[in-house]
Amino acid sequence: MIKRLLIAATVVSVAYGAAFAADEGTRKTTSINKPNPSTEEVDAALFPKQIADLKAECAQMEKAGLRCQSVVPKSSLDTIQITFARGSASLSEEGKGFLRSVGSALQRKAGVWKSLMIEGHTDVTGSEAVNRRLSLARADSAKSFLQAEFGLNNIETVGRSSEKLRDTDNPASALNRRVEFVPDW
Repeated sequence: MIKRLLIAATVVSVAYGAAFAADEGTRKTTSINKPNPSTEEVDAALFPKQIADLKAECAQMEKAGLRCQSVVPKSSLDTIQITFARGSASLSEEGKGFLRSVGSALQRKAGVWKSLMIEGHTDVTGSEAVNRRLSLARADSAKSFLQAEFGLNNIETVGRSSEKLRDTDNPASALNRRVEFVPDW
């Protein structure tokens, strides 16, 4: 039994270690760019099978008293369906529809995730201070909607300003005025 676990540990370290150990801040970001995704599509984006399998293998190793050497990346969901008008943090009806899919997926996996970080983003127009406040307000809008509609707790927000542009070719694009969901599970 121990021999099997040691072999499994070696295989996991070799197979996954090289892929994830290089950058501890690695994040597997999935984009869903259709207005009304199914709960299953959102679920698969927030909780990818590849990461779930790696987490399960690490848990098995730790249960056996071994240390998992792999860095398990975070997952995140990014979308162009929840965008905002310039200078605004108001959710559109399309954005609310998308958030309903996110809320359903999170409810369905209530026992899996510990917390959810919603990151707000802006385009490059405006000062850094204004963009920081605006990006946080956008994340807070999504959080308020999920709490009001689905009673979800353990949601944190952060404003990323324009530090992570989605459309780098057009820094003022509406595609950059969005939110991203990063579950801790």
